[in-house]
Amino acid sequence: MIAASASSRADDLVNAAQPERTIAEETVVQEKGRLSARRRSFARLATHPDPAADALLRAQFDLYRSHDLPPALWLDLFEAMAKRGSAEFKAQLAEREERLAKSPDPLRRFEECLEGGDGEQGRAVFEKKPEAGCVRCHSMDGKGGQVGPDLAWLRHNTERAHILESILLPNATIATGFNSVALKLKNGETVAGVVRGESAVDITLASFTDGKRSTVKLAKVVERTPLPSPMTPAFGQVLSKRAIRDLVQFIAEGD
Repeated sequence: MIAASASSRADDLVNAAQPERTIAEETVVQEKGRLSARRRSFARLATHPDPAADALLRAQFDLYRSHDLPPALWLDLFEAMAKRGSAEFKAQLAEREERLAKSPDPLRRFEECLEGGDGEQGRAVFEKKPEAGCVRCHSMDGKGGQVGPDLAWLRHNTERAHILESILLPNATIATGFNSVALKLKNGETVAGVVRGESAVDITLASFTDGKRSTVKLAKVVERTPLPSPMTPAFGQVLSKRAIRDLVQFIAEGD
């Protein structure tokens, strides 16, 4: 994966140094190029001065609608169409969003985030993007917080749809051993956290803020209330779809 990422960056540098490609050349890339080359082509088509770029993007959107466009290219196509400023494209993308919003499956609106991400950028989202805050609670490759589960076990061991669900709908499936509770004590105090251990006499909680553990005697507990995951369910609003796609790629395969 590291070698592939380095190769991709090298290709980007070469591409940046090349003169603008003609639509005929971009058409060849879209018809015969590898996925990485086609993604870069979509980025160029987004701002290409030739009006014929619209026709090429229209043809690719037709492939999407007929289920003949690889899912790893969907987001790149939609982003290129959005940047063209075409009223036709704007209407097509809006119709798609409206249709998917009516689906009983809330993940349908993010189906273009499952494939095609950049693992290196996904690591940056995981470790450095403050609005994501992943590393504060989760660890990956030995780095990160201890409030939530280590995500390394997901790599190569679970479907990407489950990873996407874990990001966007954190309460859909709570990892075993990471349930959250609020405990009302006999002295009137309330303590809350992620359950990290429990015996017949006490319970150990990890703080939502820093992961620090504390142990409470069950004899002091008068009420126990299950809590939702401390992970925000608003990633679909605070992160771009590209950032979500990169994060899925990083969790699924690394960088």
